[in-house]
Amino acid sequence: MNPNLFSLAWRETTRSAYWGKSIATNIGLGFLAVYFAVSFLLLGLAIPEILTKKFSEAEAISKLNSILLAYFAIDLIMRQLLQKLPTVSFKPLLLQNIRRPQIANYLMVRSVLNFFNLLPFFILLPVTFSLVGHVHSGLATTSWFLGVFFLVFSNHFLAIYLKWRFNEAEYGFFIILAGLAGLFAINHFGIVDLSGGLGKLLDLILIYPALAIMLIILPVLIYFLNVRFLLSRMFVNLVSEKQKAEKVSDYSWLNNLGETGRFIALDLRLIWRNKRPRSTAMMTLIMFLYGFMIYRDQPGKELPEFVFIMGGIILVGMFSISYGQFFPAWHSNYFSMLMCQRLKMKQFLLSFYMLVTVVSVACYFITLPYALMHSKVIYTHLAMLLYNLGINIPIIFFIGLYSKKRLDLNGSSVMNYQGLGASQWLGGLPLMLGPIGLFYLFQLAFGTVGGYIGLGLLGLTGILFHSVIIDYFAKLYLKKKHELIKNYKNS
Repeated sequence: MNPNLFSLAWRETTRSAYWGKSIATNIGLGFLAVYFAVSFLLLGLAIPEILTKKFSEAEAISKLNSILLAYFAIDLIMRQLLQKLPTVSFKPLLLQNIRRPQIANYLMVRSVLNFFNLLPFFILLPVTFSLVGHVHSGLATTSWFLGVFFLVFSNHFLAIYLKWRFNEAEYGFFIILAGLAGLFAINHFGIVDLSGGLGKLLDLILIYPALAIMLIILPVLIYFLNVRFLLSRMFVNLVSEKQKAEKVSDYSWLNNLGETGRFIALDLRLIWRNKRPRSTAMMTLIMFLYGFMIYRDQPGKELPEFVFIMGGIILVGMFSISYGQFFPAWHSNYFSMLMCQRLKMKQFLLSFYMLVTVVSVACYFITLPYALMHSKVIYTHLAMLLYNLGINIPIIFFIGLYSKKRLDLNGSSVMNYQGLGASQWLGGLPLMLGPIGLFYLFQLAFGTVGGYIGLGLLGLTGILFHSVIIDYFAKLYLKKKHELIKNYKNS
């Protein structure tokens, strides 16, 4: 492997303009990393005590081994959502005296230096010393640790391969979710005891430590599977089939809405053709499952009201918040050209308002079945729908006035902080926490139902005067359009 590749990667990172501008973001991510590390360490210290309360130490180890499969399944999903792929601009390197296998192996080795590979060991180390080491010999404990170690890195390389493979498909992440859901059903209904099978394998390693060596085959195989995938696509003149035959969707029916419809079509094309807005829209679909997490009945306990407010914000208004926090930066790559066209700023803002309105209303009806779990979802979600359209959208317009960074539309939306400025960080607080604070104020005066009515009436007022609000912000955007153009060009 060529060691110069690591030196070039370090120089590219430290010399980029984004390195100096993202210090605050890096500090925030550092605190987040410390938080998760401490949380996992505390969990690792608590697991032996939790298991030994119900089982003997030997049975507790077997129980731990049997639930590791569930951990690796969740870890695989989280890696798909949060872990970045190892990337390099390989075309300039191919023109140099550097072999393609060297570049591929460099990418895979560099990918190992990842926080997601370090995080499991904050759980694994306390469990190894305080639980496994108390029952088994040092050789057996070391072999068990190595076995889990190999499984962690197998999951790492598998996540990379699946992400590369399914990035070529439009709905790859949903395919992974469907596959894992199918495996869960097979295990849950006892068709095949997958978790028990992994548990028995790890139990055998504690009895026959030499078996741990066999597990090293798994990460090595997946490693070379990744290398082979990279080599098959690492050519200077490679043009993907997706680029050769790109589909052009027809939104001509929106012309019936005049200029407003034309700009709605522009947003729809932007979402459909570009990875980052498309993945933002897909995340909205995934969040529909969030209700199963927050609306579950807890025996002897009633859900607090803020749960229904947060549920309404996330399930009904997630698209408007996640897509709206970068308005108008979605159009930053051609914003100066857009401002030179014959358009009215009011139509530009109105098209965004109408798109978000249609999507939010659709989300309300899609999430209505949660009323089977809690009937109050019908009016709590309705209150949040009205609040989102009447109050949150004007807040989004206000945040957009201070947009400063251009967006890379080809990046993923998950754990991507490119284009994220102070206005987006601070703007999320009133969007998410504002309705909760207002609800409790209304609740003090008018009771619980009155609190939801108050939120709904506030939103309804904003909806009735939406034309006035859009006229007001259109004038502000016209005054600041040159500043926005300057910000996008300099970022």
